[in-house]
Amino acid sequence: MKLKEIKGLKYIRDSFKTRHFKYGGYAALITLAVIVGLIVINLIIGQFTIQIDMTESGLFSLSEQTTQVLDQINEPVNLIGLWRPGEENPQLVQVIDLYRSKSRNIRFEAKDLNRNPSLTQQYDTNNTGLQPGSLIVEGPKGFKVIAPGDMYDYMYNQRGGRQVTGLAMERQITAALVYAATGTTPVIYEIMGHYQEYTLADIGMQDLIEKENFFVRQINLFQSDIPEDAAGLILSTPRLDLSRAEADKILDYLESGGRLFVTVDYRIGELTLLNEVLASYGMQVEFGRLIENDRNYTAGFPYIEYLEFFPEHEITKPLMDQRMPVLLANSMGITETPAKRRSVELKPLLTSSGNSFIRTDIFDTSVTMSATDIPGPIDIGMTATDPYWIDPNNPVPQARIVVIACGTVLEMAGYSPGNIDLYMNSITWLVDRPETLTVRSKSMFLLPMRINENLMIIYGIIIVILIPLGFFISGFVIWLRRRHL
Repeated sequence: MKLKEIKGLKYIRDSFKTRHFKYGGYAALITLAVIVGLIVINLIIGQFTIQIDMTESGLFSLSEQTTQVLDQINEPVNLIGLWRPGEENPQLVQVIDLYRSKSRNIRFEAKDLNRNPSLTQQYDTNNTGLQPGSLIVEGPKGFKVIAPGDMYDYMYNQRGGRQVTGLAMERQITAALVYAATGTTPVIYEIMGHYQEYTLADIGMQDLIEKENFFVRQINLFQSDIPEDAAGLILSTPRLDLSRAEADKILDYLESGGRLFVTVDYRIGELTLLNEVLASYGMQVEFGRLIENDRNYTAGFPYIEYLEFFPEHEITKPLMDQRMPVLLANSMGITETPAKRRSVELKPLLTSSGNSFIRTDIFDTSVTMSATDIPGPIDIGMTATDPYWIDPNNPVPQARIVVIACGTVLEMAGYSPGNIDLYMNSITWLVDRPETLTVRSKSMFLLPMRINENLMIIYGIIIVILIPLGFFISGFVIWLRRRHL
């Protein structure tokens, strides 16, 4: 019997010629091709390490300034992790890998302190002991030891407990790299002797500043002159005005290209001689109390300013980029003097709304503006540079001043980590350390969502009107089309 005579064979052969088989075959081939293509693409992508940091504060990436620092490192820098295998900090190892991926001169090695006791003799220069989990950054000009507790930022509550608010690993490592590569540490002098004022050490800021590769020293200008190694001066919320001798020393220092950072409190009263120093550079502090009547600029009270938008400045740019608000209480104002030198440039840092004003009578508790008050918007922070432009062919010392007319800028830092960034950015800009200006901690602090009145109206229109209207129009169009079928 011949094959073609088999019953049903012709039917099977003809079924391969049908339209259904052709379309089904094409669909199967396309599906198979897509699957094979996806497998090939996955195999290719698997050969690369591609990561996209989607976190708001860039927790898993390095800042542009850190990349610039790494580009300038031309000699090997060793990172030594003091931990046993299996006891490393995964977050720290991940950050170290980011540094190594950006520079071939960054070398890393983990060592066990118990098996390498010589490390203590070599790197424990202060005889305080090396902690397991620390990181040593050693370069051609020196080394820095970063303790485990310094790799995070904390917020303390009233019970003495603490909460991690940010990752400080990049900030600490980059500052250590700058020191290890240059061997230089700027010295900041804190002006003392104004009636029992709180020192930076009292409020925990001295340790934070020194971790940023600065030395902080105290100086009494009644008794001493300003040292030649002074990279900058800090006058932190004085409780008394300057004396004539102090004012003259600060003015002489600024005229030679000095740097000054001032914070002031409204409860102290008129600061005549301090204002005389500032007036030499075109600004003055307006004695009074800032009242804010715009709800978008307050934290619920007219004496507390909630600032999340800032004038354009190198100091505030990182705050804007990371959406870090600043919280201030009982601020004053800073205004430009009627006359100033042409060589001086003033730039605002912090500004209130147009519905604010300076209450000149601080004992008046009303929130309505009177005839003697100063209308807003009010500058709460301001910088001055003289000369404002430096000729590369004829460089001259440039004086820099930062003034924040709020004595609570550090007190409110427990409620807003942006205050610390504002303070530290001011210092790094003041002494011209751009390599660490934007290398701030990666914030893990979750702020409550703030919706102002305008956003409430917009969201209300979208949810209550536009979305239901969209469904109604879509349904009506579908109904019309089906009606004519």
